[in-house]
Amino acid sequence: MHEKVLARVEPPQAFLEHLDPRIKIVCTLVWAGCIVTIPERDTAAQVSFGLILLALLALNRRSCGKFIRRFGAALPLIVLLVALLPFFREGQVLRRFGLLEVTQEGLWSAQRVATSAILCVAALCLLWATTHEADLIGGLSGIGLPAIFVGVLACMLRYLHVLRPELHRLWDARAARTIGARSGGRFRSASNLLGAFFLRSHDRALRVADALAARGYDGQWRGAQCRRLTTLDALAAGVFVAGIILLRWSPWR
Repeated sequence: MHEKVLARVEPPQAFLEHLDPRIKIVCTLVWAGCIVTIPERDTAAQVSFGLILLALLALNRRSCGKFIRRFGAALPLIVLLVALLPFFREGQVLRRFGLLEVTQEGLWSAQRVATSAILCVAALCLLWATTHEADLIGGLSGIGLPAIFVGVLACMLRYLHVLRPELHRLWDARAARTIGARSGGRFRSASNLLGAFFLRSHDRALRVADALAARGYDGQWRGAQCRRLTTLDALAAGVFVAGIILLRWSPWR
């Protein structure tokens, strides 16, 4: 019931899905470089980059569902990262909570880190949502990423598809055996589920490694060759990179 195919190829319909994955990866790296260099109190630049990201989402409405799922999974980590920053930077004290002090400079630091993290993670999630996994691995290899990293990422993505049905089967078995259990029993059964899932994952990893070795895998991930760059790819990359660099370092802003 929970089984999913390993790869599902659909005809590209959104704007970003037509672009070469190498172009999208390079543009994402340039985007991240511009974001992390924005000064701490330059809210105008942060808002401008946020509007650009919203415009890209509007052009790729077909991928909004995938984007929301991926960004929603990363959002709690961003909140956890930012929550403690106002308490650990010296400056003008705004409020005291016992031994903890909230400072003005700490709030500015938290605001900058939160904005940078949200914009960078959102761009990465948009890249992931608009690029098929095989194309993403090919794009990483095409921009010169070392083969060992490409192989690790490719195996990780493939292995997630293998483990997802296993987790669903364990979850269904737990649900069938814990009808009416109290909160303590549910916590105990969830702990047992995680332990069983770890053991099954380890066993499956050994079998996958043996299968790869039997098929002659030597650490070099071999996928489809990247297609040739088109005029649309070069034009889109040039306009996007020039636009965000001009927005970041424009003298009249």
